[in-house]
Amino acid sequence: MDTVVFVCTGNTCRSAMAEGIFNAMASERHLKVKAASCGLSAFPGDTATEAAKRAAKQYGADLSAHRSRRANEYLLEEAKFIYCMTKAHLQALLEQFPACAGKASCLGKQDISDPWGGSQAVYDRTAKEIAEEISRLLDQWNGEGK
Repeated sequence: MDTVVFVCTGNTCRSAMAEGIFNAMASERHLKVKAASCGLSAFPGDTATEAAKRAAKQYGADLSAHRSRRANEYLLEEAKFIYCMTKAHLQALLEQFPACAGKASCLGKQDISDPWGGSQAVYDRTAKEIAEEISRLLDQWNGEGK
């Protein structure tokens, strides 16, 4: 089964929501692909924020068991594709893990906005951005993810 990895900063908001939303949507479509996530500066073991859990739930994702993890060589090596939330994340990822260059890109054409510290409405907007980009990806999925 192919794996995609979503990357942000702390792995408690954007990439956590992306992992959950991707897995829910891929399951609905009966696709043989799964998502994982990590953060470039994550504190391993942190839970997803409560607002992220609520926002992702609107798209069928349950983040109650999510625990953050830091980007690492093993996780990234196993990924078929890696999607970063911002151009800055992509640049930092490639500086730390240059071997990912051929399979890493940004999730959207625009940076996915960071909801950290924002209201539930801010998290909901970010989850919507993520869900739209993931839906677009899955619409194009042909076994290679692009």
